[in-house]
Amino acid sequence: MDTDHATGSSLHQVRHELSEREIEIIELVAKGLTNQEIAKSLTISKRTVDNHVSNIFTKTGAKNRVALLNWAMDNGKICRDGFNCCSIEPGKLNQFQN
Repeated sequence: MDTDHATGSSLHQVRHELSEREIEIIELVAKGLTNQEIAKSLTISKRTVDNHVSNIFTKTGAKNRVALLNWAMDNGKICRDGFNCCSIEPGKLNQFQN
């Protein structure tokens, strides 16, 4: 079985789909916000953010925020400086370079 060393989980194992809110929270984590800052930004309680982050860790298999961001970039959930923003399969890239 292939293992993602950043998260310790199987590469293709995501227990459930992430909700739009969970993706939004991952994006804010990627910006370096704390759970308290995320709560203020989204006008929700810190406890709700804590629950979302916990659920995200469970769904992705990430054990911490760094592993979560590695997972999110690897799976195209977030984009950083133009990297991992494109869903074109690597083998099809040549079609667009000619």
